[in-house]
Amino acid sequence: MKLELGYSPDFEVRQVEYICAGAGSFSVLYLSDLHLTRFGGPLVARLIATVARLDPQLILLGGDYLDGPRGVPHFARLLQFLATRPHVFVVAGNHDEWFGLAKVKKMVEAHHLTWLGEQAVEISLNGRRIAVSGKGASGRAEGLAFSILCLHQPAGLPRLSAAHNLVLAGHLHGGQVVLWRSARGLYPGRLFYRWNILQARLGHCLCLVSKGLGDTLPVRYNCPKDVVLVRVNPARPATASPL
Repeated sequence: MKLELGYSPDFEVRQVEYICAGAGSFSVLYLSDLHLTRFGGPLVARLIATVARLDPQLILLGGDYLDGPRGVPHFARLLQFLATRPHVFVVAGNHDEWFGLAKVKKMVEAHHLTWLGEQAVEISLNGRRIAVSGKGASGRAEGLAFSILCLHQPAGLPRLSAAHNLVLAGHLHGGQVVLWRSARGLYPGRLFYRWNILQARLGHCLCLVSKGLGDTLPVRYNCPKDVVLVRVNPARPATASPL
């Protein structure tokens, strides 16, 4: 168990494999809740190095990027790097609305990154149709190989998950203080927030909740920050039994 005080740039890469027949192989990196201030430079530098090392095909940004104007240069540096990546999708968090949603969106779009709105965005990966949606997007289109929903807050997951293979969210920071954990979630935060979990399987959909990369009140206990890397792979062929 570890007590973490202050604006540490440390985080872990939480890796999850998703087996899905017909989707091909690709990777998705989700990062959220940066809460950048004037102390955000080391975190952004480590994020850039991590993305370069992992080399995901898709990158999803889950909101809450800034906790003040002095974090803007660090966010701009991250966006400038992400603009070199092929598929980057962005949604807003509640802190972005407080800071100024129009300002955040303008920064994102100035770097030619995709701001997810009312419509799902389709891309092609390895010849397969993949859809990426934000919260406001409607149902799943026909003929998709895989559908991803990028959220900030993990609310309404049973309803939202029905049209998707993969849902990623943040917002809860794991509760920041974790005294114990079980298959049901991270406690004591799970007592107050139903989706203070690491992951859940809802039908055919895998829902993953990040513990985030920063905090407005920079105190954590037994709750390491994280980014979530999902490796989607097709079903493996059965191995023949030896004669």
